[in-house]
Amino acid sequence: MNKLLKSTLVIICALVLTSGLAIAGCSSGSTLNPGEELPTHQLEINLLGEKNEFPVDSQRTLKSDVKVSSPDGKIALSMDKGTTVLGKDGKVLQLIQVTTSPGPPPAPGNAYVVSSVYNLEPQGATFSPRLLFTLSYDPSTLPEGLKENALYIACHDGTKWYKLPYKKVDTKLHSVSAQLHDFNFTSVAILRPKESSPPTHPTPTPGIKVGNLAPDFQLHNLEGKPVSLSDFRGKSVILNFWATWCGPCVFEMPYLQQVYEEYSANGLVLLAVNIDASSSKVTKFLQGHNLSLPVLLDTKQNVARRYNTRYIPTTFFIDKDGIIQVVKVGAFPNKEAIEGDIDKIMP
Repeated sequence: MNKLLKSTLVIICALVLTSGLAIAGCSSGSTLNPGEELPTHQLEINLLGEKNEFPVDSQRTLKSDVKVSSPDGKIALSMDKGTTVLGKDGKVLQLIQVTTSPGPPPAPGNAYVVSSVYNLEPQGATFSPRLLFTLSYDPSTLPEGLKENALYIACHDGTKWYKLPYKKVDTKLHSVSAQLHDFNFTSVAILRPKESSPPTHPTPTPGIKVGNLAPDFQLHNLEGKPVSLSDFRGKSVILNFWATWCGPCVFEMPYLQQVYEEYSANGLVLLAVNIDASSSKVTKFLQGHNLSLPVLLDTKQNVARRYNTRYIPTTFFIDKDGIIQVVKVGAFPNKEAIEGDIDKIMP
């Protein structure tokens, strides 16, 4: 092969290689960024005919926040990004549908249904964390004197109605919200209790056990103002004894903070009674843990002794009549555990 032919072949090979590299370089822009995952399918949510779709990845979790409502505005549903959505078979959920129940079950004997009754599908769907479900009501249909905070969301499991853990009643928007972990029921609606004559109860005995009238006391808050337990008669109260050096106390504080933020607007009072520190030390502790819940100072532990608080944290759940309904010794493992006891002191 002569030199001219060899040179020509070298040039042709170089052009082919360069062209290939250029083509390969153009394709690099279509790859996913590190950690990025394309959605595997769309979750359709159909609220009374209003359809929306949201992306779900291969881990069966939502790729975006969900906030949808029905055309008439009477139903709303929301879930946070990252919520795991599963069908009854454990596979990824592809459809959530809410329809008006064609044959709603009768109301329970102790309540009335005050909203439309809805069916939520598919049966057996689960959500982690829980989704927020909101129903609206017409305040003009409520009897005079009924407090709207008495309304609640209930589900029917095919046999009977049961009350969902209380979440929130918005008396301005006239709506009730509850958290749903699953769709293991046939119908859902807003209920109100039937009016009844107040039962006659014997005068409760003052004491620190369930059923006793909680002992009154007066302590100062962090601003130096006196606060008495009797100031809150007519409201439900969570009375929590704690100390800054107590590990279990510190562990449950974020859950108490969440409860304070979510339930105080609906009449719940939280009093965190500190037994070990000065106002400045407690204030510094709260700031360091991003807490804003109300604190009373019991540095001499007079109130703690009156409540026979041998271990901390100890928490008393006191109803609007001042009666102790729950005594909890030890830390709450999560916010839901606190909400389970709140349901025993709030309507």
